[in-house]
Amino acid sequence: MFKAVISDLDGTLLNSQHQLSALTLSTLRTLSDRGVRIILASGRHMLDMRGIREMLGFECELITSNGALVADAADSTLFQQMLPSALADNLLGIAAPGCGDFDINVYLKDGWYVQREQPSLLAAHKHTGFRYTVTEFAQLDRGAIHKIFFKGTPSVLRELESGLDAHSDHASIVWTCDDSFEVMARGVNKGAAAKATLARHGLTLADAVAFGDAMNDFEMLSMVGRGFVMANAMEELKRRLPDNPRAGHCNEDGVAQRLIELFEL
Repeated sequence: MFKAVISDLDGTLLNSQHQLSALTLSTLRTLSDRGVRIILASGRHMLDMRGIREMLGFECELITSNGALVADAADSTLFQQMLPSALADNLLGIAAPGCGDFDINVYLKDGWYVQREQPSLLAAHKHTGFRYTVTEFAQLDRGAIHKIFFKGTPSVLRELESGLDAHSDHASIVWTCDDSFEVMARGVNKGAAAKATLARHGLTLADAVAFGDAMNDFEMLSMVGRGFVMANAMEELKRRLPDNPRAGHCNEDGVAQRLIELFEL
């Protein structure tokens, strides 16, 4: 029997309205009460994920910014890894404010920063109240950045990503959807963060089951005892993990249904 459950949020544990269903809540609470360790693993910011944990109603660790920062149940930082400052400086200099093809978003420990309003991004955070701060990137501490992500026209982003090959020795680049890719320090991913988090409790990746839907979940789903790919997952993730078991759609309680089966709830 598995001793830990690690789950991505958007498109996985959360439905397309970015909500936790009643079945998902009751299933996770039952597992937690039985001593199963629940770990949330997302590209979201720690402050944002804290709001989702409050909805769950029990203590759990948070793997945030794709593993760049891991926090315990009291929000103390267990470990973190920043982008190299020179790389961060280069990335922030790619586009001037007002570029119409894409926007740059920056995660520091204290918040989310952009150069212009991006109201369409706020829908995913309406239930937690998390939002960005508009600022000049020149004001940001280049040595304190966990993640930079680019949102925009897919064809433009693909070209932009190809131009980042020179930084591949220092960066980890993942696509979270067709119009967004994210950059963290090399070696940062949910799988590595999950391994370190579980080890604190005397557990290994083999003791865990995990769920995900995007390429930032690839390492995690590849490394755990059983990694479920959501029915609504990115096609690239499905191609890369053809032998991994599938879970149902996020709008149909796919995670909860699999957990009910696995743990015989």
